[in-house]
Amino acid sequence: MKKILVKDLKPGMITAEDIYSIDGQLILSKDYVLEPESILRLESFSIYSIRISDQVAPLSPEMVSLPPSNKERIRANPEFRAFRASFEENVATLRTTLNQVVTANSNFDAENVLSQTLSLIGKSEQSSISMMDMLLNMRDYDDSTYAHMVNCSILCNIFAGWLRFSQTDRILATSCGLFHDIGNLRISEDILKKEGSLTFREKEVVKRHALEGYNILGAQKLHPEIKNAALMHHERNDGSGYPYGFTADKISRFSKMVAIVDVYNAMTSKRSYRKAICPFTVVEELQEDEYSKYDPDMMMTFLKNVCNSFIGNRVRLSNGIEGEVVFIHPEAITRPTIQCGQKFLDLSMHKDIKVLAII
Repeated sequence: MKKILVKDLKPGMITAEDIYSIDGQLILSKDYVLEPESILRLESFSIYSIRISDQVAPLSPEMVSLPPSNKERIRANPEFRAFRASFEENVATLRTTLNQVVTANSNFDAENVLSQTLSLIGKSEQSSISMMDMLLNMRDYDDSTYAHMVNCSILCNIFAGWLRFSQTDRILATSCGLFHDIGNLRISEDILKKEGSLTFREKEVVKRHALEGYNILGAQKLHPEIKNAALMHHERNDGSGYPYGFTADKISRFSKMVAIVDVYNAMTSKRSYRKAICPFTVVEELQEDEYSKYDPDMMMTFLKNVCNSFIGNRVRLSNGIEGEVVFIHPEAITRPTIQCGQKFLDLSMHKDIKVLAII
């Protein structure tokens, strides 16, 4: 027999004693075989720890087998496979075109490059799967500079819709996302993909990509906002960004959009040196910087809509329980209500539990 924290309990463990609430109500009896619902019940009564038997019961099929998750259903859907194939084709086209621009200083037809991304978006809008779900299920795709730019382009298109931009401005936002990181093509991949911390010199090299991007696009016949997005997407409202330390009044509207999308996509995407970070964790981190570094109205709109797109997805919680997101609290968007079997767990009422992964 040993004492174990409720957050560390696993299905199949057996209680070693009767468990009572503070007011004396019997919650679980001795020799009870724990399942996700009973662990959730203990948490709802704010039980901190219990004594469990040294033995573990074999798990029944009902305890270990779950119906396919939203992610599993989407990945098995032919529409998603078609989207992924088109996405990879888009990335390959972007790679070929932009490499020629960077290496040969040649002109390129931006509208032709953009048209392929817009076609991808258009086809996906007719799909039964939402675009946000499509992108969520691409998070295991190794996020090269080219894939990152296509992702950001699609996200900027969606974001512009949330902001109720005109169709013309929505297409412009899509273009800003597609070409914003072109300067990274002049940065060594040894630095871009380095595992561990960058040296001071390496950080300065990386920071140059904003100016490099602006210079590359400067010779092209492009809308000024597209060039500005390449230059300013790492500028921050409080002046802490680069390359010039601009404050909010000097950063263009579309650059503020791209800044939000760029950091969100980078953090939630798989990289060669790390796994993708859980979107709920990323949203929490962005909320901390929301009012100082980014446009607060834009950031609030982006984060709320992103979190609402997770409704219906299965998640794994920090206490080991899995369940489905059924409600996003408007005032606590990273603390959703989770349905676990027949029970509901409101994370806004359980600050010690967090979403670890969307599965």
